Amino acid sequence: MKNIISRFSKREKAVFFAAIVFVSFSFADRVILSPILKKMKVYSQEIKAAEYDMLKNSKILQQRARIEEEEKRYAKYSILAKTDEEETATLLREIERLATRSAIYLNDLKPSGIQEEGLVKKFKVNVSCEGDMEKIILFMHLIEDSHIIMQIAAFDMGPKSTQSKINRCDLLISKIVIP
Repeated sequence: MKNIISRFSKREKAVFFAAIVFVSFSFADRVILSPILKKMKVYSQEIKAAEYDMLKNSKILQQRARIEEEEKRYAKYSILAKTDEEETATLLREIERLATRSAIYLNDLKPSGIQEEGLVKKFKVNVSCEGDMEKIILFMHLIEDSHIIMQIAAFDMGPKSTQSKINRCDLLISKIVIP
């Protein structure tokens, strides 16, 4: 190799050494530097993704107390759905309990079917009752304010007789269940 280099002119030697340096740098770049830089870029992206996840999770953790409080508040509504008969029986028991609490007299209490609307089921009950106006209004309020999701879909109210202080009321009550 020394014989070949010794035959070169000064200019050829300079070009030869420049070519060797260029090839060496190119080799070092392709074999050593480029893979290292690619790995650094991948690691940098992974770090940014992890930082984003940590930031998002820290926001959730900051709201943890509020979320737990909300969960406790709505936990009473999130009871697993039972069979249709059990749900109807639960509804009837709750109506009887509320009627007793509001001191009204139940004349008739009968289920009137189940209606499915998308993701929810509505269990309907026809209720015929008697009592003072205040007690009937209290009964209606207790139904709407119950821990079971119920609503009064329809009602008809009037005096029991022409000179009576006692009123009769017919209600259509529905219980909403999300299976």
